[in-house]
Parts: sequence; structure tokens; C-alpha cells
Amino acid sequence: MLHRKTVLLALLGLVVCLPAAAQSLVSRYVAGDDYKVASSPGPARAHGAVRVTEFFLYSCPHCFHFEPKLNAWLKQHPKIAFSRVPVLFGSGAQPYARLYYTEVKLGVVDRLHDQIFDAIHEDGRPLSTEGQMRQFMEAHGVDGQRFDRIYNSAAVKQKVQHIVARMQRYPVMSVPSISVAGRYWTSGRMAGSNERMLKVADYLIEQSRTTNPSSGS
Repeated sequence: MLHRKTVLLALLGLVVCLPAAAQSLVSRYVAGDDYKVASSPGPARAHGAVRVTEFFLYSCPHCFHFEPKLNAWLKQHPKIAFSRVPVLFGSGAQPYARLYYTEVKLGVVDRLHDQIFDAIHEDGRPLSTEGQMRQFMEAHGVDGQRFDRIYNSAAVKQKVQHIVARMQRYPVMSVPSISVAGRYWTSGRMAGSNERMLKVADYLIEQSRTTNPSSGS
């Protein structure tokens, strides 16, 4: 009788414990709260690596303060396909977007991206006009005529035109924000802080690798 009672209690205990065990399998990050799922996903991978995109704006102070954290985070993720998209918030955003894609065409993003943030937010140089941008570029070793040619090129203008569609896919309502695998999107506002946004991105990257490890580029 004692043996049967012990077995019964053990079985009851197992039943009671199952919900807790099941809960441990549920992420602490919740779709709709900490991140959103795009209704029309884009490409998940590039050359086999999970795509991760930062949406930013050069004039945004939050993006400026986030950049060192992002740079440190990127060093921990060498196997992602990372890119940036400059958002079009307000009439003054388009010149900054053209500036960014001009940097890309010039091949100077790695060298000058952070310095542009510093010039705007630390040195008080808005770099809001083509002339100011050209002066900055020339001071950093870029040929001024080449800058003008690329800044006003059809290729750069086309890049800027594509921004709207990319912003609408998620949709991007604040910066800085991050999309993962062309399907997920999170922001500091959604996650609660920019630091937590990076943790949510970690989770979404791992989810993307686990659920669809063989998706094409």
C-alpha cells in the first residue's frame, strides 16, 4: 500500500511539473511584444549567412550612442551577413541616405561611418548639405569631384528609392532598429532598451539558423 501511494504521489508530482518544464522551452522574447514578424519576408540569407540589417539615421542621437554597442556586438557575430539601411524620417533624411550610399560606392564606410556620427553629434557639424558633406570628405582624403559624381549618380538615387519598400516591409517606426533573416524586426523601443534589442537579435539569429539552416542566399 505504501509503495502504491508513493508511486501515485510521484506520478502526481510529474503531472504538476510538466507545465513548468514546458515553460522552460518557451522563449522570454515574445512576438508582437519584443519583436515583430514581417507579413512579406525578404531574403533570409546571403551566401549562407543570416541577414541582419540595422536601420539608422545619421542625425539621430540614439543611433550615435548605439553605434559603439553595435560595433562591439558585430565583433561577436562574424558569421552574419550585416548591412545598414539609412531611414527616411523627415525631409532632412534623404541627403544623409545619399551620403551613406555614396560612402558605400566610395568604399570608405568602414573608415568614415563612425567619424560622420562624431562630426554631427560631437563636433557640431550637421553635414546636412552636399557642400558640407563634400568638405568633410575632402578633409578625409576623398576626391571632391568623385564625391559629387557618385552622390548625384543614378545608382545612389536608386538605392534611396528602394529604402521606402524596405522600411514598409517590417515596418520601421523608430531607429535604431534591427531586422533579422528578412523576417523579424525589433527596436530599442520594442525591446525596452537598445542593449536588450541586441539580445533579442541574438535570439532571432539563433532561431533563424535552427528553423531554416539551409535556406539559400
